[in-house]
Amino acid sequence: MPEVGVLAVRGLAGGALVVAFALVSELVKPKVFAGLFASAPSVAIASLAITVITESATKAQDASMGMVIGGIAMAACCVVAVGAIPRLHAFGGSLVAVAGRMVTALGLYFGVFISGR
Repeated sequence: MPEVGVLAVRGLAGGALVVAFALVSELVKPKVFAGLFASAPSVAIASLAITVITESATKAQDASMGMVIGGIAMAACCVVAVGAIPRLHAFGGSLVAVAGRMVTALGLYFGVFISGR
């Protein structure tokens, strides 16, 4: 399948799942949990399904590991932001938090994908 076709299918599948997850989030009580059904999980599921169909399970496994690493790095960013923003205010704290995210993501990437193989 041409690359443009794969991108179009990914976009359509991701969009359809975003709508489905949005409908689920409308039904969930309390509304605090609605964010769990935001677009990122649905796009990830669609992307992995299309990767398995068009490429291989090994590529999908690598992509899912990258998604896990990204999630851990985002959590690290949030933890750093909780401490940094009150001390350094919004801009400085945000820069420190993003730096923490990058260090975590790159460290895990190196540990999993580079030195782990």
